[in-house]
Formats: sequence, C-alpha cells, structure tokens
Amino acid sequence: MVMKLNYRFFIFLFVLIFSLFFLVLKTIDFSLKKYTRHHSIIYVPSLVGLSLPEAKDTLDKYNLQCIVLDSAAYDPSYHRGTIVLHTPKANSEVKPGRKVYLTINPLTIQYVSLPDLNNKSLRQGISLLENHAFRIGDLHYVDYFAKDLIRFTKSDSNIVQKGDTLPKFSIIDLYVGDGFSKTVIVPDVVGLKYQQIKKKLNNYSLNLGEVEIDTIVLDTMNAFVHEQKPVSNEKVPIGSYVSITIKESRN
Repeated sequence: MVMKLNYRFFIFLFVLIFSLFFLVLKTIDFSLKKYTRHHSIIYVPSLVGLSLPEAKDTLDKYNLQCIVLDSAAYDPSYHRGTIVLHTPKANSEVKPGRKVYLTINPLTIQYVSLPDLNNKSLRQGISLLENHAFRIGDLHYVDYFAKDLIRFTKSDSNIVQKGDTLPKFSIIDLYVGDGFSKTVIVPDVVGLKYQQIKKKLNNYSLNLGEVEIDTIVLDTMNAFVHEQKPVSNEKVPIGSYVSITIKESRN
C-alpha cells in the first residue's frame, strides 16, 4: 500500500514539475515576443515625391523614424525639396521604430566643376570626387596597361571632362584600366559595417551589387554584413558586383 502511494505521488510530482516547466517556458516565450515585437510587422510606405514634412508625418503614423541622409543630384522629374529615394524601399517589412533614410531633391541647384581626373589613380580620383561633392558610381574596366588608372568618366551615360559643371552630388562612373587583368579575388566583407563596403570593394576592383536588408535592422548605415555573394576568395571577372545581406549585429 505504501509503495503504491509512493508511485502515485512520484507521478503526480513529475506531472506537476513538467507543467510548471512548460508554463515558465511559455511565459518567457510570450515575454520575449512581446519585448521584441515579434508579431509587429510594418510595411514601409512609399515616400517618393512627398515633401520632407509630409514624409515625417507619414512615418510618424507608421511608428517609423526619419533620417535625412543628404541631398541628391537634382532630378527634374520631381519637385525641389521632395523625396527622390528612401531606404528601406516601399513595401519592405520592418519592425516598429525602424530608421528610414531619406534622400531629397535639392531646393536649389548648385553646380560644381569636375576636377581633373585624367590619368589619376583610382584612389586619387575617388578622393578628388568626394572632396568636390560628387558621388562615386560604378567602376568599369577597359583594356589598358595601367591598372586602376582613370581613362574617362561618365555621368548619366554621358562622357564628362575636367571643368564641366554638374549638379552637386552627381554620380560619376569611372572607366579605369584593367592592367590586362581579367579576374580578381573577392575579399571577405562579412562582419564589416555597411557604410564601409563600397570603398572596400572598389579598392579590390569590384562594385557593390544588391543589398538585402534584414527586417530587424534599425540602423542601415551601422548594420553589419551577414552574407556576401560571391563568397570571399572566389575568382570573378574584374568589375563584378558583390551582393550583400546586412543585419543589426555582427554575429
């Protein structure tokens, strides 16, 4: 009789402990999901064409933050002072509180002269363009014995030369010598911050391709590269594009 009671007691104790353990796990899981807003997904609205105040009001309604990156090269397709680009783009799935980076059409068109880039090294050319408020576009490699020597430049598919006046922040594509090299080795960019990637790839004669943004990222510019394609140490044609996936943490 005593053994039978002990047996029932142990079964009861086991069921009780298991139930308590299960309850604790569910409580923790519920708390974490609530803390991380697991079920809260927001679709980024389209802000292109809106004025800055309109964009800010719209983002406030969606519980999203607004960060103005800079003015872009003037785009006559949009009114001055309106949004021409934003990251993440429209319909991207994000968490509440996500930072949305805005690029604005300039209110006034400021023109700057293109510096002398002829026969400059790639690094010199990039530095000169940045110092003159231009944006670096893509690298295109042409047959020439001196590798990474600038042969000519284009803006909006048109050849531009020293002294040409262009809208401030215009994107300049660089056509440089390939040194008769046809392939390069892809560097390892995993773990680097997004804002470091383009310059790093350019230094290896490569271009930044598509950028996939993890939905939990709250700060794109300071997010870390989680994956890259092609992977590091792979041999690819010179001037190839490397696509990346970024997320909030380095791990």
